[in-house]
Amino acid sequence: MTTAERAGAAVGVFRGVTVLHAAMTVVQPIAAGALLQASTVGLVVHRAVGGTLLLIAAVQVLAALLAWRPGGLPAWPIAVTAGLVVVETAQVALGATGVLAVHVPLGVVVVGAAVGLAVWTLRARRTADP
Repeated sequence: MTTAERAGAAVGVFRGVTVLHAAMTVVQPIAAGALLQASTVGLVVHRAVGGTLLLIAAVQVLAALLAWRPGGLPAWPIAVTAGLVVVETAQVALGATGVLAVHVPLGVVVVGAAVGLAVWTLRARRTADP
């Protein structure tokens, strides 16, 4: 595998993980809506996806690093992804303790940031071939 192929693969992995992460964040308000209808399934899904999001976000940080070097994408997605890890960790704690006045608006920010980053990754081009 050439250096350019490895760089392309790194960017592809980052795109895939970022899109998966964004899709999972979109599931969260749907599950929360089911929760408002007194659905125990909604609660189970919301909790399970929330915990899984933390794992996916951690993998996304590594993927962002590889998309930067050797991938050739800019470095700023690393900071956005790391920020999402921090905010999603807070989200899990806020949800578990029932602080919905912060949990709900912060969830909107998470969905917006994750979807925005995913859209950017699908449109991004490498700055230079390694």
